[in-house]
Amino acid sequence: MAKERVTVCLPPCDLGDVVQAIGAAMAPYDYNRDVGVGDPDVETWWDYWQVDGGGCEFLVIPGHEDDPRLIRGAETLSGEPRNVPPSLCDGGPRALLDLETPRARAAARARRAFEAWQDFSAAYPPTRPTSHFWARHFADPENYPQAQVLEDYRTQPAVVALRNNPELRELIGGDPAARLTGDLEGYARETADKALPTHALLTLDGRWLDVTNAERRRCFNDYLDALPADAYAVRVLYHG
Repeated sequence: MAKERVTVCLPPCDLGDVVQAIGAAMAPYDYNRDVGVGDPDVETWWDYWQVDGGGCEFLVIPGHEDDPRLIRGAETLSGEPRNVPPSLCDGGPRALLDLETPRARAAARARRAFEAWQDFSAAYPPTRPTSHFWARHFADPENYPQAQVLEDYRTQPAVVALRNNPELRELIGGDPAARLTGDLEGYARETADKALPTHALLTLDGRWLDVTNAERRRCFNDYLDALPADAYAVRVLYHG
């Protein structure tokens, strides 16, 4: 049982009908629903939900912050008031949502991290990712214990030097030899694809798609991009 967020897509409707439309879209996945003869079994379910994109709100297209069609949930699940800045919202018509800026920012940061690691690590012997040492452990756990895995990874010259450069470490993140090698543009795109998805996507035709891997994240982005301009996308917090 956990709280997750699903991005619910709705056909064009009046603002006053959005919550009801979300309820109708979510209904097939209600844990307490009455299942009729012939109704399909579903693996996903929830027992309560609320409009709340806290931490993953959409950016609003600049100049449209006061558009009355934008949705901003007033309270958290615990009843505390939410103060959503004008530049953010929990949902609205796709045409009012700035989908590109978060992706562009993520891609730019990915490029900076990639290039910074390449420049930094070039001054040291080649750095191996943690997976290299874990593979040795799993091949011979008695003679190459877990403690040795961590020791051998952490004592690599570039890794030691990186620990002494907190600003660079914050940009690069953990295990850079596993992530920041190979195809720069491929890495930037994969990182950009992570900027918008929530745990799941509920499509206009009622399909609930768990976003579990890179392929699903790309599908999520493509789907939102292709939504009709007046169709709604709304962040919904649910307990399931």
